[in-house]
Amino acid sequence: MSQNHRNLESVVEKLINEHFELDESLEKVIWIKSGKTPAIRLLEINPETPPTGEVLSFYFPPSDEIPYALYMAEIKPEEWVKVLQNEIPLPEGWSLENYQVFSRKMVAV
Repeated sequence: MSQNHRNLESVVEKLINEHFELDESLEKVIWIKSGKTPAIRLLEINPETPPTGEVLSFYFPPSDEIPYALYMAEIKPEEWVKVLQNEIPLPEGWSLENYQVFSRKMVAV
């Protein structure tokens, strides 16, 4: 595993831990590991999120704290089920070919 990949993983895990700490209603965070570029794509599953019927991602440019492009989206648990059933498409460039699920009980909050 390359140094860059390990660094990306540690940044993602730190970010996910912070989000679980900051948002008590957050149930799961899905790390979408697709794409050729080392961008971070996080899909947050939160029952408090208003339903939209689509996955809207927000872009955050690289910064000193997070040296990677960051794309984040938040959906309801029932919308995640529809994503898994291909009823709601993911944003362009996102794919469920390689993803990792983080749940609240997996992180030390």
